[in-house]
Amino acid sequence: MSVSTNLKKSQPIEVVALALQRTLDNRYLIARRGPGQSGAGEWEFPGGKVEVGELQTGALVREIDEELGLELTAEKLKLVTDHVHSYPNKTVHIFLWKIVLSDTPTMILTEHDDIRWCTPAEMIAVGLSQGDRAFISVLSSLT
Repeated sequence: MSVSTNLKKSQPIEVVALALQRTLDNRYLIARRGPGQSGAGEWEFPGGKVEVGELQTGALVREIDEELGLELTAEKLKLVTDHVHSYPNKTVHIFLWKIVLSDTPTMILTEHDDIRWCTPAEMIAVGLSQGDRAFISVLSSLT
């Protein structure tokens, strides 16, 4: 294995996630990864990998459109927090962005097979993915 390959594997993958909150009840959207997806069956904040040359907000707008069929306005996104999480086969640096909507949007699920609107406390019981669990306490302090 070359040194450059080894360095590349140790670099965290930059990932964006969305804390979509509705004002109706201050609950957040979480989605369950569908069959055939990496982490199938796990609940998560929707989002995905930031591509080379892409801004985080642009990546999040793209990912949410691809995964949920929602069109977001990048300027309305607010960075909440970030953290690094190591899985057995990769390390990810996850940036959690938040947007608040006044209504419950209609969504088209392409990578997920279910969605739920949850309080941060309910996310603990649902079993949010390991990478997203660190965000629960942060969201609790915002609600």
